[in-house]
Amino acid sequence: HQPKKDVTIKMRTSETKKQELLLTAITEHADAFYRYAYSVLLNKQDAEDAVSETILKAFSHLSDLRQPAKMRSWMFQILANTCKTMQAKNMPVFDPSTIEQADKPAQESYSSLRDEIFRMDAKFREVVILYYYEEMKTKEIAAILQLSEGTVKSRLSRAREKLKTFLESKTRRHPYESSTENNENKENETVS
Repeated sequence: HQPKKDVTIKMRTSETKKQELLLTAITEHADAFYRYAYSVLLNKQDAEDAVSETILKAFSHLSDLRQPAKMRSWMFQILANTCKTMQAKNMPVFDPSTIEQADKPAQESYSSLRDEIFRMDAKFREVVILYYYEEMKTKEIAAILQLSEGTVKSRLSRAREKLKTFLESKTRRHPYESSTENNENKENETVS
């Protein structure tokens, strides 16, 4: 009879440790979960709902977690699935006005780059967010999104190309725009 008690105690201890790890993951990664959900759903309320639903699912399926050390990845996987389900219910349309606009001019290019990321198809946007903002490895992203690592790398590559094209078009426009403004100012000074 003694071994059964030990097994029960170990199981309870194991579940308690998982719960502690889950609470720690929620506390430490709440912002990352929200950023990811928002990047996929493009709606503040939906993103908050997705994170809340993810936390509830994680608690209710905590016994399914085989490797507690991979809590963060496991929760991102739940979140990714939750977002896909929500997205299927109502496909959002990108509205740039929903994104906070930076006050400082130095942050303008970051803001426009961020806007460009949010304009991408969800399949590109989610890998960019997880890779660059959440600093995940392609293997981890593949596990979370239930894709092959090659698909993740391909999407990252295509997203980089889209962003590169966007940035190149901005740098070509800016010098011209500023020189046009300068020429107009010079013409106005001459007339005065």
